Parts: sequence; structure tokens; C-alpha cells
Amino acid sequence: MPFMPRLRLPRRRPTALSLRTHDHDWFVFTPEPDHPLVVAEFGDAVSLATDITDLLPARHEVLVLLDEHRHITAILLDPPAEVGLFVAHVAPPGVEAPFCQTLSIVLQDHVPTGPPSDGDRQGYLALRRIHMVQGLQLLDVLLTDGEVVRSLAIGCDPDPIWFDEFPVAVA
Repeated sequence: MPFMPRLRLPRRRPTALSLRTHDHDWFVFTPEPDHPLVVAEFGDAVSLATDITDLLPARHEVLVLLDEHRHITAILLDPPAEVGLFVAHVAPPGVEAPFCQTLSIVLQDHVPTGPPSDGDRQGYLALRRIHMVQGLQLLDVLLTDGEVVRSLAIGCDPDPIWFDEFPVAVA
């Protein structure tokens, strides 16, 4: 089996491009090309969700853009709704690398336990359909308070992507 780097965010606070759109402040972070960040499995997504708020200035939502090998190409912090929903049709500044998958991390004060609510289920399925129309694959929507992480893909999808075998790219 080829070596697959583990997802490790930089320990020091990385720099992010600060943006302002219609009185909305948001940020774009792009990883160092020499140190790829790979979200190969569910555990990597959970690690990212629990670590991201310590390193990046997100307040509400983190939208992770990934290529076909699940290398993170960019991370959008608190993007405007139109960017979050139609990310394939807008060109976020500083995002030059191609992406075809997304992972959304929603920051909450409290993450409820149990099955997803009807609203969470409807929202997840609608977002997944919007992504499919744009030619993107929504890996998951993770709800987190920084310690507890809840996967809407696992809770709402009868066949979530995390249970599929992930093909490791040979470098």
C-alpha cells in the first residue's frame, strides 16, 4: 500500500486571504503546496473539524474544497451564502487549484445527539443536490462545537461516501 500522508494542520496560525463582500467579512486559506492536506477518511474529516477553529478565524462555517484525490485545494471561512451554495460557479479569489469535492463544517454552540432533525435532513439533501447540479460531490456536512462532531452524511445518506474504499493516489 502506498504511503498516504495524515491530515495535519500547521501548528502555527496560517495566513488567510481576508475578503469583504457586501459588508460580509470572510477568508480564504490555501495550504502549502509542499505539505498537502488529505481528507482520506472520516477520521481525517473529524480531526479537521475539531482542529480548524483553533488555527483559522472561522465563526460559523468552513467550506473545504478538495480535488479528486481529496487533497485540500482551499478552505473558505465564513463564505457568503451565494459562494457557499454556488461555489463551482463563482471564482473565489485566491482559489486557482481545481476542485471537485466539498466538505462543509458548521460551527455550533451545541451539537445535539440522536438522529438528524427533519430540517437537517432536508438541508443536507438539498445541498447535495445543488452540488450535483454543479458537478461537485458533497462529501459531508459536519456539525461541531469543537469537541463533538456529527456527520449528516452518515445520518442522512443510506450509503455515505465514508464507507467506500478510498483509492490512494500513487505519487
